Amino acid sequence: MFFQKHPFSLLWAITAVCLASCAAPKTPTGGPVDAAPPVIIQEESTPNQQTNFKEDEIIITFDEWFTIKDIASQLVISPLMPEQPVVKQKGKSIIISLPDSLREKTTYTLNFGSSIADLNEGNVLENYAFVFSTGDILDSVKMSGKVTNAVTLVPAEGVWVMLYPVGEDSAVYKRKPEYVAKTNKEGKWSMSNIRADSFSVVALKDDNLNFLYDQDTELFGWIDFNIYTLRPTSLLPEIMVFPKERQLLIRDVIHVRPGWIKVIVDGPIPKQVPRFNPEVEGSVTAWDGDTLHVWYKPVKNYFGEAILSEDTIRIRIAPGASPVSLPLRISALTGRLHPLSSAQFGVTVPFDMIDTSLIMLKHDSLGALPFTLQRDSVNNRTLSVSAGWKPLSRYTITFLPGAVTDVWGRVNDTIRHSIIVNAIDQFGDFTMIVEGLDSTQNYVFLVKSGELIAARFIIEKQSSAQLKKQSIAPGKYIIEVFEDLNGNGIWDSGDYHTRRQPERKMFFTPDAMRAGWELETKITWQ
Repeated sequence: MFFQKHPFSLLWAITAVCLASCAAPKTPTGGPVDAAPPVIIQEESTPNQQTNFKEDEIIITFDEWFTIKDIASQLVISPLMPEQPVVKQKGKSIIISLPDSLREKTTYTLNFGSSIADLNEGNVLENYAFVFSTGDILDSVKMSGKVTNAVTLVPAEGVWVMLYPVGEDSAVYKRKPEYVAKTNKEGKWSMSNIRADSFSVVALKDDNLNFLYDQDTELFGWIDFNIYTLRPTSLLPEIMVFPKERQLLIRDVIHVRPGWIKVIVDGPIPKQVPRFNPEVEGSVTAWDGDTLHVWYKPVKNYFGEAILSEDTIRIRIAPGASPVSLPLRISALTGRLHPLSSAQFGVTVPFDMIDTSLIMLKHDSLGALPFTLQRDSVNNRTLSVSAGWKPLSRYTITFLPGAVTDVWGRVNDTIRHSIIVNAIDQFGDFTMIVEGLDSTQNYVFLVKSGELIAARFIIEKQSSAQLKKQSIAPGKYIIEVFEDLNGNGIWDSGDYHTRRQPERKMFFTPDAMRAGWELETKITWQ
């Protein structure tokens, strides 16, 4: 009935729907997907590669709508201008307003990195560069290279490679470089349109974006020799960037409780022990990484100062009551045991006395057994228990009251721990055949599972060696090798002030260790 009474209304409704559908913009369907980045319309853009450039702005116009992303970090201008140019997007164009005081007879390169992409598909116009010269010629020298993190040996992304004229070694602290380039995800960098000259080359992870090496947290590296731009294209040596060696200072003091002070000390190893004012009487100390533990008799809550060189930190009275009334606890440090290994036990506060007559080791079926107990010569909070362990057996060790006394004078209550011994074939043996070493240097080899060091070897002045680690648990391991130039047993960072490069290191990934295997890995130091 409605259609008969209102034929024109129906026609109008259908027409309106069609018009509305036609007016709404839609993404075209069918046909090939647009995979091309925006194309520059040369006739509507400022000509690239100009000499005697006098313009105060640059216009770059594209054939489609586009977007600019992360222009502040992506746009690399070399050499640096006295002020950063202003970059704006207007319609399908980029407009770059240049500062007034550009250098005479200088070639400038503006590299947009990955900042320009089309609006719909996001196709990126990679590394588009606009180049011009304020003089008669365009400089044409090109350089490239790679930057690597000296600690992790992974490519260093987002690091500035910088060129300085030869002759001023302290320029990295005082003024901006002549030329810059930024590394990509692979740690690679390239720089073009450089003038023919000699330069010193450095690399900086510039945390505060001022192109100065002025932050202790900034990664830094350099090439040991000057670069002369005699050839049109040069591949430079790899640059290793590293953290600055921490200065000797007290970072923090934590008075955990009466009788226990933690002093966190930054600086190279071996670390200097702070002195205390007043002196901490009857104290026992131990280093744990950067932390110096100081235990003292908690009869009196200490109050004073920790002093290291010109650094002084006040130590306030510790919170809480004296811990002397608390029982001494002994913890098991090993899991399932190899038949030829020792079971490890530890305490929070160093041992003072151990009475082995109050310690009993029993087998489930054999009763009491003889054992050997040994205190760790380095860590006075760890002891080892050895016995004639039988594979696939369970043992019980009992510390009777008073078996262990710590430096606070506390003794233990009765404490029992189970010791489970695995079969020998549930472990593997690991052998490293090492070649290519410098027989005048020392090297440290670390077999690591995550951050846990499963084995440590030191090779002193040998060109080759065979290293063995028996009874290693199944799993995946990484071998870290570094040259130990100063013989302190740890990897040392570099120091630009003294022109000391970081100690070189390498990582190796052997096959995974499996139970019952004898795994052999060949390592060649390069």
